[in-house]
Amino acid sequence: MTNSIDLENYIWEGLEETSEPAVLSIIAEIIYRDKQVLADFFYSYMLKDKIAASFLSTKTVEDRLKPGLQLWMETLFCQSSQESLETALAMQRHVGEVHARAEIPVHVVAMGFRQLKRAIHLRILASPIDRETMVNAILRIDALMDVAFEEMSVAYVQSHEKSVRNEEAFRLSTAGHNLTAERERQFGAVLEWENRLFRVIATSSPLTDIPSLQCSAFGLWFRHKAPLLFDENRELPLIEECISRIDHSLFPLIKINTSVEGRTYELQNIIKSITTETEQIKFLINSMFDRLTDMEIGRDPLTQLFNRRFLPTILKKEIELSRRKSGSFAVLMLDVDFFKKVNDTYGHESGDRVLQHVAALAMNKVRAGDFIFRYGGEEFLVLLTEVDANQALEVANKIRQHIESTNILLAREQAVKVTASIGIALNDGHPDYQRVIDRADKALYTAKSSGRNCCILAP
Repeated sequence: MTNSIDLENYIWEGLEETSEPAVLSIIAEIIYRDKQVLADFFYSYMLKDKIAASFLSTKTVEDRLKPGLQLWMETLFCQSSQESLETALAMQRHVGEVHARAEIPVHVVAMGFRQLKRAIHLRILASPIDRETMVNAILRIDALMDVAFEEMSVAYVQSHEKSVRNEEAFRLSTAGHNLTAERERQFGAVLEWENRLFRVIATSSPLTDIPSLQCSAFGLWFRHKAPLLFDENRELPLIEECISRIDHSLFPLIKINTSVEGRTYELQNIIKSITTETEQIKFLINSMFDRLTDMEIGRDPLTQLFNRRFLPTILKKEIELSRRKSGSFAVLMLDVDFFKKVNDTYGHESGDRVLQHVAALAMNKVRAGDFIFRYGGEEFLVLLTEVDANQALEVANKIRQHIESTNILLAREQAVKVTASIGIALNDGHPDYQRVIDRADKALYTAKSSGRNCCILAP
């Protein structure tokens, strides 16, 4: 996301030069008058492009995208205060995230922006206004669209990079990547560098015999492999700071103090400081690997199902496969009914056992090519591949009936029965995977509000 409100203040100050009432009035008049025509023009142009057309369907364009573009134009071009500008920029960041999820190429969006900008320019030029107002109106449109595209691009890149890291982690997971061995290797690499440094100091060998920590085997792994596995906003920046302090502050001090006699005390303090930094690095490495081990690189520790981390990766692959082969898939959102009552009556340990049984029961009713995720709490997501609406509804009902008819054994020879509500959504060809999840979630809400223990297919 862009840097805070300071940047928005800067943008707003730049726009104030073109915010005369006459300029705002002519822009608002054109947008409100021609927004539908502009939206028709924009999508008729985009559908002629082979790359853009592959992400669009006529129905989606008419039902959702054209009204959305009209709202976007109103929000971006017809604002006259800093607060409304912030709303417009937030909307643009959301657009960038959606485009990244749908993997719509940035150059396609840039092409559309260029055509839309030109269409609005022509309308301004045809307006009966004085030259100064005309120039300022065009400059304002240009500035707003440039800023909007920048905001969208930043959000797009951040979302896309996160997706790439998740896909790499998924590949490592499916390849059986051994996290325990990797953790030990990196612990060993830090320890080896540290011991080598201390041997060099103890034997008065030249410091050129040892690389900086950044250029060591651990440093190379940290720069190139760690960002693929771990969240770059958590431990990685802290480790980077430790490496920087060692290489740029402590390492040069060793050279100074080993070249002067009588500096034993200072040298001991430097060694202690390096040890403190390397211990911190090892602690942070441990924290990162612990988190991944708990998830088993994308698996829920309680149920052993996939967790949500790989859901975008798998859904995007299914959307692409459906697009290429003209097939379909379905998303089932399953929620255990009155689960809080189970926890309150039998305790959280029994609640965990219920979730494990529900996961196993659902697994027994799907095929090898389907996926089940622990979505969160007592909610599960089932992805059924190559099914139509009737087949998806049939599988959902089998899962629901299987759960309803099973006695789940708890501790101390107790048993409990639970039911489940299920919302079903068939992929409608929309490239944004979040759309099919949201539709299934709304269907689940309908199932729960309709008395629970039923399956509802999203329209």
